[in-house]
Amino acid sequence: MDFTVTQRFACSPAHYWAKTRGPEFDAAVAKEAEVYAQNVETRRDGDRLFERVAVKHITPMTPVAQKAFGKTHLEYMQEIETDDGAYSTRWKIVPAFFADRVVCKGDSLVRATPQGCERLIRGSIEVRIPLVGGMIEKQIGDQIQRSYTRAEPVIRRFVEAG
Repeated sequence: MDFTVTQRFACSPAHYWAKTRGPEFDAAVAKEAEVYAQNVETRRDGDRLFERVAVKHITPMTPVAQKAFGKTHLEYMQEIETDDGAYSTRWKIVPAFFADRVVCKGDSLVRATPQGCERLIRGSIEVRIPLVGGMIEKQIGDQIQRSYTRAEPVIRRFVEAG
């Protein structure tokens, strides 16, 4: 299953990028997105930042997903490669369970628009579990997209603060 989320902001890509970096921003977004997130590794190489973040969703998965995975909450390691010069990231989610059967990856890009900028998030989810894989893909995709939607007002508050 592929998904796309587009968020628009009334500021330049450079302003957006500068205001949406750092631990205060990350904590505010995690709280609103209803996830626990802990950075476990960070390294920089020029304009590129490489991070590994342990994430656990506060909201339980649906009963079907719980039964398939034997867990109540979605947990994963998010591997993020950030290119500050291009205002972009590439990310991959490595589930804490069934990592050989669940593939989730994507990218995001902040680009200029006539009204300011937009953040374009593209991703794909594949769950290789017979009979219920497609349903679980949709449920995980909905949960991830809901997190992005819940985080948008927080982002807006940071970028519009000046």
